[in-house]
This record gives sequence, structure tokens and C-alpha cells, in this order.
Amino acid sequence: MTVEQGSDSGDEIEDFEDLDDLDDFEGYEDLVEALGLPERLPPVWLPPLSELAAAARESLLLKRVGELVAWVGERRELTEEGDLVEADAAQAAEMLGVSATELLVCWETAIATDLVMPSEDGTADANPDLWPTGDDEEDIGTWAFGFTQVLQSLAIEAELAGEQLLTFEGAGALVLPLFLAREHGEQIDELRQMAHEMETEDLPDDSAWHAWVAEHGDPVTTLLARLVEHGAVEVDETTVRLTPLGMLVMREELVDGGVDVPLLPPPAEMTAADLLTVVGGRTGEELTELADTWLDGRDKPAAELLAAAAEADPAGRYYAWSILGRLQDVPWPTVLDDPALRPYAKSALGEDLDPADAAWRMLDAITASANILGELNPAAVEIVCAEVLPAGREEETLTDAWRLPHPAVFEVLTLVGGHHPDKKLAKVARTAAHKAQSAG
Repeated sequence: MTVEQGSDSGDEIEDFEDLDDLDDFEGYEDLVEALGLPERLPPVWLPPLSELAAAARESLLLKRVGELVAWVGERRELTEEGDLVEADAAQAAEMLGVSATELLVCWETAIATDLVMPSEDGTADANPDLWPTGDDEEDIGTWAFGFTQVLQSLAIEAELAGEQLLTFEGAGALVLPLFLAREHGEQIDELRQMAHEMETEDLPDDSAWHAWVAEHGDPVTTLLARLVEHGAVEVDETTVRLTPLGMLVMREELVDGGVDVPLLPPPAEMTAADLLTVVGGRTGEELTELADTWLDGRDKPAAELLAAAAEADPAGRYYAWSILGRLQDVPWPTVLDDPALRPYAKSALGEDLDPADAAWRMLDAITASANILGELNPAAVEIVCAEVLPAGREEETLTDAWRLPHPAVFEVLTLVGGHHPDKKLAKVARTAAHKAQSAG
């Protein structure tokens, strides 16, 4: 692919083709199914390709790979399996200052990226010009192959150690929760628990796990250290998160697996419509920061937001409402005829909401509480209902809410029916949910 001059970073990465051959995430598809991922996840935004490539070239793993490739030179003798002979492997490991596992990760990365080319006569030749090439896409592609090798490094280590009970073949799948966590990151202890459960669920006890930790150290700590060296994750005390390079590769894997993960330009370059798609799974502080970045320097943000909100999903509308509440001179009267925006316009103009409008705002607000997997937050029920439902008319509002053409009417009414502290109103919501289901 050739990147057009002047194209934005989102288009560059969306068209990026050098990751198409990656299929080494063992156990990844099973984990996607086990987590029940929806068909679409909230969008991500990534730095320009040039910045990602510059970061890739800083990988300590690939610096070692480059040194290994230079050492291989021409016609390096190999074993029948295509590995370095024992004496050369020991020399290479000493030269690089790495363990046997880390040497094998470097070697497999070099082989996978054609930096080292085995031949039929049992020797290998080096292609040092392939790293770095200076071509952004090619260098990121090489980095991505290194990423997959690092994710398999625990399995390599277990095999080299002759481990009989632990395989760590699914350890690479731990990056999927990191992708879902986005900027929040994931607690390292949570990853340790996940890894422990994956490895021991079919074993009679934890003795093999404890024996491994005693001899080799905690496997998650080991894996994260290797990922940090490669530039795939960042560790901050007890939290770990993917770097933009790690996010890029994981997004490609999810898209290849049939999960839609839209790619957006950086916040300052987003359209209003782009901005209203980023809600799922982000904290209020993060959304406020995003809005601040987007608003900075814009001449008519209110008009842009209203136009985008008219076409947005419920969570996007509610996010637009929260941003518009901070702005002056919002032309609210212009959207009083729009059923989806009328409740917000009336509220902003100080007009009373009729039950249908109040119910619509409730449906939008609770829908906006969904996490990145689309799961609604039960804690939002009491807060939203107390804020939005007209005092003294709560029952009337909930009773007829099922009639509204809202995409989440059944799910929200079901949640209210299960979690509203007022038992009478909860029963009304359950009845309305049943009617919505029957009508749908």
C-alpha cells in the first residue's frame, strides 16, 4: 500500500496491510467467544503511522534481533530442525546477554521476517537490510511479528524446560483484556489470576504452578517484562496497558476475527460524529478530557454537536448533551421537532418534560452507562431515575415507556425492573419490559 501525501493517520492505519499474515494468537478465538464480545466495539484512535514506526524501531527485542542477524552473517550452520547448532546458540546467547528462551524468540522473529533465511543445505544467510528498512509499514510489520513471538515466549520456555503439566499456550491471549481495558489498563494481579486459572483449570491441584513459580518466577511478570522491552505494553506500578503499537496489532486481530473496531483520527481531528462514538467503557473524566481537546479552537461546536447528535446512538446523544451543557448560545429551539433531541432541548430551555420525553431521556442515560462490552450498569438505575423521572409521575412515565421507538427500551426497562429500589416502580418497569418484548 502507498500512503497518499496529506492523508490522515486514521486512513493510513485503516489501509495498513502488513499485518495480514499474523495468525499466531493461540487460544485467542476461544477467548473472544468466552468473553462474549459484541460484533462491534467502541472506536480507537492511534498516532500517525510515522510515530508508530518510530516507536517500533526502539524495540529492545528488535535491536537484539538486529545484532543476531549481523552475527549470523553468511552460511551459518544449522541443525536439522533449522535452529542454531548448540555451540553457536551458546555463543549467540552470551553475546546478546539473553536466556535460551529469549534467544529462541529472537531467532524465530528473524526467521519469520526473512531477516535470516535458512537454505536446503543446512545453513542460513542473513538479510540485515530488512531491519530497519526505513519504510514505516514494513518496519511495523516486523515489529508485529516480534510481538507474536514474545506472546509465545512462555510456551517456548515451558517446552525448553521440559515442563509436562504447564504449557502456557494461552498466555498470549492475556493481551485481549488489555485491549478491552484501553487507557484504563488492567491490574497485574488480575492478569496473574487469569493466567493461573487458564493453566490449572484441568489440573488436580496447583502444585505444578507453584513449582514453576519457585524455579522460574511468576510467568506473568516474565511475560510483561518482555512485552515492555518490545514496546508493546507500559507498566505503572500495579497497572499495565497496551501501547499504541500493541493496540494497533490487537485491533487488526479483532477485525480479522469479525469484530468491528472502527478507527478514528486523534481527538482534535475528529468530526462531531466521530466524537459521539467513543463513549463505551470510558470514565467521565476521560470523556471530559476528550471533549476539552475536541472543543479547543472550534468556532461553532454547538451546531456541529446538535447535527451529529440527531444521527447518533443513545449513548452518543447523552454524551452530546453533557458537552452542550457546558456551552453558551446553543440553538436548542431548532431541534424541538426532533423526537430524539426534544427531551434535551426542553430540559435546556427550562420546559417541563411530558412522560414520553422523560422516559426517552431515562432510556438514553441508562444506555450510556454501558461498558465496553455493552453491559448496562445497574448502579445507574436509581441515580438516573431520580434525576430524570418527573416527581409524582414516575409510574405513569414507566408504564408507557415501552411504546417508545428506542433501540434499548427492553434492555433498560428490564434493568430498571431488576434494580430500582422502589418495589412498586420496579414492578411497573418489569411489566413495561414484557410489553416491549411482546411488541418487538
